[in-house]
Amino acid sequence: MGKKLSYIGQSILRHKYLWTIILFVIIVGFIDSNSMLQRYKLSQNNAAIRAEIKQYDERYKADSRTFRDLQMSEEAVENVARVELFMKTDNEDVYVIEEN
Repeated sequence: MGKKLSYIGQSILRHKYLWTIILFVIIVGFIDSNSMLQRYKLSQNNAAIRAEIKQYDERYKADSRTFRDLQMSEEAVENVARVELFMKTDNEDVYVIEEN
């Protein structure tokens, strides 16, 4: 039993740089709070947030265009009132067809 422990100790001392590098890679790669695994997760989260920001920017541009059209055009206001609010003039009927 003593010889086995002695052999393991000599092996560790003989390859101390290898064991140091292995320990360093394990700590930096997996255990540390700034590990490569955490950086990968944050990178994935960052990509998802950037896609969401792009979606909101596109939606903002479309809504701004619609708002500008509503401010400039009487026909656009009438179109929104008819389509989205189901308003009608006195001499017409409105039928709403919903698809499932």
